[in-house]
Amino acid sequence: MRKRNRLLTGLLTALALAVPTTAAAADEPAPLAKPAFLAPFECQSQWTYSTYPGHGNVLDFIRSDGRATPGSPVLASAAGTATRHNQPGGGGQYIRIDHGDGWITEYMHLATYEIPDGAQVRQGQLIGTVGSTGNVTGPHLHYEQELNGVHQDIELEGKVLTPYPGEYGEKFITSTNGCDGGPGGPGDPEPPVQKDTALTYDGPATLSNGSPAALSATLKEKESGTPVADREVTLTLGANQTCKAKTSAEGKASCTIEKVAQPLTDTATVPVKAAFAGDEAYKASEATAELKLQYVTGRAYGLSATVPVLVLPVVIAPTPDTGEVRTADTKTAAPPCTQNISALVLTADALCADVTTTTGPSGTTAKSSLAKVSLGLPGLPVVAATGVTATSKSTCEASTGTTDLKLTIAGTPVTVPNIPNYSIDLGPTAKLVVNEQTETPTGLTVNALHITALGGADVVVASSTSGAHNCA
Repeated sequence: MRKRNRLLTGLLTALALAVPTTAAAADEPAPLAKPAFLAPFECQSQWTYSTYPGHGNVLDFIRSDGRATPGSPVLASAAGTATRHNQPGGGGQYIRIDHGDGWITEYMHLATYEIPDGAQVRQGQLIGTVGSTGNVTGPHLHYEQELNGVHQDIELEGKVLTPYPGEYGEKFITSTNGCDGGPGGPGDPEPPVQKDTALTYDGPATLSNGSPAALSATLKEKESGTPVADREVTLTLGANQTCKAKTSAEGKASCTIEKVAQPLTDTATVPVKAAFAGDEAYKASEATAELKLQYVTGRAYGLSATVPVLVLPVVIAPTPDTGEVRTADTKTAAPPCTQNISALVLTADALCADVTTTTGPSGTTAKSSLAKVSLGLPGLPVVAATGVTATSKSTCEASTGTTDLKLTIAGTPVTVPNIPNYSIDLGPTAKLVVNEQTETPTGLTVNALHITALGGADVVVASSTSGAHNCA
């Protein structure tokens, strides 16, 4: 009996000791399976990597095999669920792959996404292309490995890459991703299918010779409308002025023609073309537009007259006359001055006229002058003036006009206020307008003196017209 009790006691003791041992084993977590991460690049491509103080336990990669880094394919390091993200002030366009068991990889500053959000990807599957979106100084791939939210020392191709170099060109890695005919596909990964693109010109609608022109265009995927970043767009103004720029994260390429120099055509337009040459990922596209070229006009003459005198009608064509000036360039039109005119009822001395245009921005000044003029129509007092000048100026901002002269009527000095369109009656059948100003849709005509009378008499002294066109 005593022996049987000893045996029972031993069995119970053994069972008691076994219970806590089993519970402790159940509380220990099973080790997490780490994926066999491969370099996130196409088979046999060579890359160099680096980091910098404060960057964290992460790496930046650029190509070191002589091929261009921008646009290079980015492959999944291991299989998992991929989600798309965008952080314009940081990682730019990036993809995050959840490999399970707490393991995450991130691929930042992508030029393009090549998978939909939430896609299940295989190791070696194309997920994007290298770019420079976000806060970067140049195109590269920013790569991270995390376990349960904590950055891990990066291991690729079976090798831990620590300690990380501080400069490119010190350490290198050659990718075997997809080389073994595994899930990523046999040999080199298939090149990405070229997507259709659409360019839209969205720069200024008007130009001015001599001024800078900030041209711009936006590049997007044609079907989805997704902006295409980090691609070079060439903008050509006319036939011979070109600038180039890379697209931003929003797909916009902007560059400046420092000094526009384009000919003025009958339509006063200049063609502009935006062109994207295409690459491995995207097809070429272009956009064209017709821009308005700002130009100016002007005319000035000293005197014109139509006086139907009974004996011998007086008809004086505009003299001297610059003719109509139309230009988008710097120019001066100044015919020789006329020394004097003497025609029965009127005399005039030292008549001059000129039109001067400028660029950068466009502007025109028309000016006419006479040393003196005297007009004595039958039945009216003699109108005389000295030091006569009429000036009209126009830019795209405004048109202004002035008149300077000393006026006498019937020998009596007349004080003329400094206002436009000052009218003086010369009797019941005639009128004199001093500083006559007539606005047009694009400019201003200034006549220093304009005399009209019953019977068709019409005399203009010192006329200047200016205009600015295609301002908006």
